[in-house]
Amino acid sequence: MKQLVPRSGVLVAAAQMKQLAIAASVVAALALSSVALAGGTLAGKYTTTIKSPAKFKGTWVLNLTKGGTYTIVDNGQLLVRGKYSTTRSKITFGHETGSGACAKSGTYTWKKTAKTLKFTRVHDSPLCSGRSAVLAHTFTQQR
Repeated sequence: MKQLVPRSGVLVAAAQMKQLAIAASVVAALALSSVALAGGTLAGKYTTTIKSPAKFKGTWVLNLTKGGTYTIVDNGQLLVRGKYSTTRSKITFGHETGSGACAKSGTYTWKKTAKTLKFTRVHDSPLCSGRSAVLAHTFTQQR
């Protein structure tokens, strides 16, 4: 077996590069798992009760699945099915179908404290004012 002899620190530099690559991989894995964890903590069934305006009056249920899909129900009637994506602080709703569906995606910041979930609009189409109006209310996690 041939023995390697360092020449001008080439082998030392290669070992350091390998260590740096391993450290970078660990950091990337931790970052990705924290994003996945953030999405996982958001999954659940949330409700809010709206008293006015009259066209939004009722009990609204937002169900976010771990698989990245959601439904919106008003007074027991399914209005929207869609897909969402999330980061540590933002959620984007889109790909909607149903009688209350929006053709364009909308992005909101989210903050969850215990069982309370609040959204703040970042950008959403003016044509989706219903989505913005409902998400402006505070939701409470049911499960």
